[in-house]
Amino acid sequence: MESIYLKLEKYTMSELLKVDYSRQPQLTLLEANILQQYQRLALLLRRLSSEIARITAQPMSQLVDNLSGLEKKLSLVSTLFKGAVYSLFLQQENNEQRQHENHENY
Repeated sequence: MESIYLKLEKYTMSELLKVDYSRQPQLTLLEANILQQYQRLALLLRRLSSEIARITAQPMSQLVDNLSGLEKKLSLVSTLFKGAVYSLFLQQENNEQRQHENHENY
């Protein structure tokens, strides 16, 4: 009897990514889970490769412009975040100071 692994060698990568390993009676549960994880990883790597190809297909000047805009937005978000955190610290400090004063008055 031919093993499942020899049968799978005959398929293309696209076909292997569509196989439902959980329904393969020749595989143990562990083997099916491992093959499903490899499927997910292969799909993620395919998406990553496509995204990298799309990004690198852009003209370099457009890529630099996009990154420059992103850098400005990140800088703004960072500044707003720091301001919000500073405001929270001041509020907490004021609340603690009021509580301390209230305890001294009693």
